[in-house]
Amino acid sequence: MMPDEAHLTSARPAPDTLAIAGGSPVRPPNRPWPRWPQPAENAPDLLASVLAGGRWGISGPATGSEPYERAFGRRFAEYVGTRHCVPVDHGSSALVTALEALRLPYGSTVLVPALTWVASASAVFRAGLVPILVDVDPETGCVGPDNVAPEADTGALIAVHWACAMADIPGIREITDPLGITVIEDAAQAHGAQWLGKQAGSLGRIGCFSMQHSKVLTAGEGGAVVTDDDALAALLEELRADSRRYAGGQSTAMGLDLVESATLMGANFCLSEFGAAVLCAQLGILDEQHAIRNANYLLLGKLLADVPGVRLLNHREEQTRLSLYEVPLIFDPLPDGVTAQQIADALTAELHTRFYPPRAPLNRSTLLRPWTKPSLAHLAERFVAEHRARTYPHAEHLVAHTVLAHHGSFLGDERDMADIADAVAKVLIAYQ
Repeated sequence: MMPDEAHLTSARPAPDTLAIAGGSPVRPPNRPWPRWPQPAENAPDLLASVLAGGRWGISGPATGSEPYERAFGRRFAEYVGTRHCVPVDHGSSALVTALEALRLPYGSTVLVPALTWVASASAVFRAGLVPILVDVDPETGCVGPDNVAPEADTGALIAVHWACAMADIPGIREITDPLGITVIEDAAQAHGAQWLGKQAGSLGRIGCFSMQHSKVLTAGEGGAVVTDDDALAALLEELRADSRRYAGGQSTAMGLDLVESATLMGANFCLSEFGAAVLCAQLGILDEQHAIRNANYLLLGKLLADVPGVRLLNHREEQTRLSLYEVPLIFDPLPDGVTAQQIADALTAELHTRFYPPRAPLNRSTLLRPWTKPSLAHLAERFVAEHRARTYPHAEHLVAHTVLAHHGSFLGDERDMADIADAVAKVLIAYQ
């Protein structure tokens, strides 16, 4: 239940010494934040059933009951609104298999936003392709139609839904579809987000998800690829299970659920039954958690409305539901001589939970160095040559002016949001 308007104005702290400089913090250290992850009530029972059930992976012998891996794939496809879901072991594996399923010529280029986690680009190299970094929309931090400038050999675009905003996939596809460029949604940060009522992951030809520890739907590690394309789904199954697919509704003569269909060579990116069981449990509480987080996000926006110099990230009005992964606080302009890292450190000290700037754009990332792997030498040469003169002013500006908060902090209550608003106001006053 939202508070009435009389309670929306947080009591602003008087100018005081920042906690990072020895002052008293806004939030006492003995008042904990919500923990993350939060296991669903039925998660222990599902894990126990895997442990005692005789099958710990989809390559194990059939037991007569539906594998959790297959159950999660069916349920997540229903949730996203696609015909197919192929679970995998990691979000990066989802991107690799999605790219390989397109069968693009070796060395083709793939457009990737500069503002994203490194796996969005490193997966391109793993698929034998070359990422071309593009700038992002200055308001949303996502690649948009105005950022699409394909090369002659561009075969795909990876559109990342960033932090808690969605990329304009329909607008992007108006440009890419006539050019034969496939849009892959990197929805690793957007489980349950909606664009005009349609789920993230269902708007492109392929959608990729991560279920890594910090994600809103997590099994510690895991991932999934979704699509409406029957032919692609069959290829995705082979690519993640060493050229094997599910053998329809019946097990094989060897008592296995996988058959060696082998239309193309795959690898082992299979999700374990333990991870699949956890995801089946967590999916059941995902929308309930969204409701709590999104209500708190709206409250925080109201509390910050009268704090000059800070705002929440803007979203396109077509985004009809948020999925908070990281919540960007935009400090624009920053106080003179103060960096986003200093703001983040000060907020962390005031609130006893981590605040942090976004990572550097991928053109400056120390994690994206393909030339350090001999097997990527040819692709790395083109990557370096293509990016010598490219700049990313919008991504750089967002990185320099943004502080992020993890979505776990938004599973609390109104008092938690008031603490964040109070700390932001205190820090900005101190740095003026």
